[in-house]
Amino acid sequence: MKLRTVEFGRGIAASAVVIFHANAAAAHVGLGTSRWTSPLQLGVDFFFVLSGFIIFYVHSEDLGRTERALPYLWKRFVRLFPLLWLVVGGWIVLRSVMTDGPSIDQIGTSLLLYPSLSEPVPLVVWTLRHELLFYIAFCAAIFNRWVGFALFGVWTIAVLVQMGLIANGQPIEGLPSLLLSSFVLDFVFGALVAFISRRWTVASWWPLVAGIALVLVLGWATVALSLGRNGTLDYTSPGNLFVPLIGAAFALCLYGMICIEQRVKIPQWAMLLGGASYAIYLVHTPVNSIVQRIAVHLGDGFGHLLIIISGIGAGIVLHLVFEKPVARLLRRISPFEPQQAKA
Repeated sequence: MKLRTVEFGRGIAASAVVIFHANAAAAHVGLGTSRWTSPLQLGVDFFFVLSGFIIFYVHSEDLGRTERALPYLWKRFVRLFPLLWLVVGGWIVLRSVMTDGPSIDQIGTSLLLYPSLSEPVPLVVWTLRHELLFYIAFCAAIFNRWVGFALFGVWTIAVLVQMGLIANGQPIEGLPSLLLSSFVLDFVFGALVAFISRRWTVASWWPLVAGIALVLVLGWATVALSLGRNGTLDYTSPGNLFVPLIGAAFALCLYGMICIEQRVKIPQWAMLLGGASYAIYLVHTPVNSIVQRIAVHLGDGFGHLLIIISGIGAGIVLHLVFEKPVARLLRRISPFEPQQAKA
């Protein structure tokens, strides 16, 4: 069953990231900007929490069932890679024609999502490295429930140790810092929401209101108090200690959305926005780099609006004409599902 409030939340998070990057694109061409759009980048934290929730919510009954591992991996492949390869491949070709092309490592980690401290192309792909690591770890739990739980337990403890080292000014550096990112705790928070929401929800708005209030306060703190990470590939600065607070706040928001699922009606356009969120997230920065050349002539306001609408619109079109039909086809021809399950 698709949770409509959660789907709408996914669309809002994607739109927030689009607005954040629109501000950056505007700055690049000399349009006016606002530092108060900076907290909108925290939409990626919501995506991490949401991924932990969705995977546990949908696949909790697969835990310990080895025969479900390959169907699970196929579904994750269908979700991530076809659209990723289209956008990344197109962007690599365009960049190679217009400027110096990306390095071999950039191309490899962008197409295959293996852990790397190289900037992927487009840059937003960095989050998908963390997604894939979580998917693989969860697959271990499908092969063997207790091995998987032990893996997540050890991984969580290792992340907490790294956070202690960061607080002490002596973090583990290099590629291991990516594997020990505090974003891991976001996935754990999401899984906990799935576990709790299946057993206990309240027919009230207060969890969502409290969660939104907490997110707003923490978002304000990222600007007013200069809290937060120092950049996309920063995994060792003290700002990483702030990440679990954001994750916990979004987990409360997510729980609140589930609590009001039966109390609100989500319009179809909002469902479309949520369904297209992955395509919007992937394609909006390449679109920005093209549209900003036009937006600069429209001035502040209209220029920003053009960048935002173009990014969201391109993602919706890509979702409808490529992502949905390709996913439908690949799921239909899956070699890992019995025929009756594909119907």
